[in-house]
Amino acid sequence: MTRSLAIALFSGVLCAAALCVFSLPAFAQTPAEIEMLATRTAERVAKTHQQHIFVADLQGCQLNTEVCASFEASLRGAVEKMVPGVHFAKRENVINILEGRGFIAIDAYFPDVLKAVATSAGSDILVTDTLEWQSDGNELTSEVFDAVQGKKLEQFRAKVARPVSDSGEEPLVFKDPESGVAMIIPRGKQPRTPLVESPVCDRCLNPPYTPQALADRIRGRVLLMATITEQGATEHIGVIEGLADGLTDKALEAVRSWHFKPAIGKDGKPFATRMPLEVTFRLQ
Repeated sequence: MTRSLAIALFSGVLCAAALCVFSLPAFAQTPAEIEMLATRTAERVAKTHQQHIFVADLQGCQLNTEVCASFEASLRGAVEKMVPGVHFAKRENVINILEGRGFIAIDAYFPDVLKAVATSAGSDILVTDTLEWQSDGNELTSEVFDAVQGKKLEQFRAKVARPVSDSGEEPLVFKDPESGVAMIIPRGKQPRTPLVESPVCDRCLNPPYTPQALADRIRGRVLLMATITEQGATEHIGVIEGLADGLTDKALEAVRSWHFKPAIGKDGKPFATRMPLEVTFRLQ
């Protein structure tokens, strides 16, 4: 599999575990709701007085790639007018950084991962956009995140129409053509007997404290990104947030021994999925 195919994952064409989904026809013109959302987002970006921006769509955008593409085009145009000399980070550069830290390309769709590497990609401000399926349409959300300070600055929302062809409520399953790992995107209400089942942990013990961490009374979480294989094992674990005094290593050691009931597709067969995992350390 060539690297060009991996980058194509982020160009709006993905293959699902059970079917392939292609981009919808482009808008003849940007809908007013999207244009307004882009303008409001750009105005907030301009208030930061930062010039290095990374704009990224999240996994929900695969519900309708053209909506997010339209928003991003409008956003970039608005930011260029409001922020002289602005520089936009390239997604392929971010993917290179991710892969250098033990992540895989598909992780660029997860907000916590992007926030962890934004400054390494030379970006001071991270702007993400995503779609959420709702009964009466989709909701497009943009978030402005200060990567230097590590805090959310603002979040904006707008209702957008959903294509008539997108009437299903079962989750969408998208597969990375390079790694073969999928991500599950919720859509509608999950029925009592789900058509697509997410992984469920059936043996996930928390690790013990290290003596130094116990003495320092450190508490908190270690946030990881991992592949849950067809057999329910964990692979390709990347660290999003860690803790001191050896707790990150303890968390990694524990997660490598965890076992899951794997994701199950509509065909009844298990498939590999990418998902965040959290290990919490609490003092007694």
